[in-house]
Amino acid sequence: MTVAVGWVGIEIAQLILGLVGLTTDDAGVVRATRVVMEILGIELIAGIAWTALLTGLLLAAATQWGLLKHYWIVTKLVITIALMLNGHFFLQHWLREQAEAAKAPESLSLQLVIVMSIALGLLVTATALSIYKPRGKTRRGRRRPAAKSTRP
Repeated sequence: MTVAVGWVGIEIAQLILGLVGLTTDDAGVVRATRVVMEILGIELIAGIAWTALLTGLLLAAATQWGLLKHYWIVTKLVITIALMLNGHFFLQHWLREQAEAAKAPESLSLQLVIVMSIALGLLVTATALSIYKPRGKTRRGRRRPAAKSTRP
């Protein structure tokens, strides 16, 4: 969970940088925010996202919660994979494009802020699910274990 909270922190930093870059008229500040956003979004998030996914899979498999037994775990898995795919296929391209341009198009900047806001909301949701662990088991979680045979 610590890794996922680190991911939330990076998303907050990127969102703030995106808002600063979107609202300032200073070309130097815009360029600096875009370069830092690229570094955070490409260099750090990929490693943190993979670490969050792998540790989540290991913890789910190694504990009584199980990987596919509870809806909250399945939801967290879907959120993590969706955010990783979004980052890989869309966000990295947008961040590179903005970092290369001295003044990126406003529509692209606004798209980034919106996407980062949604990502932050999803990460906070996943973190809340880890803390509160709402009830509700999947079909797999409701199955009863087979009775042990008493035969030698």
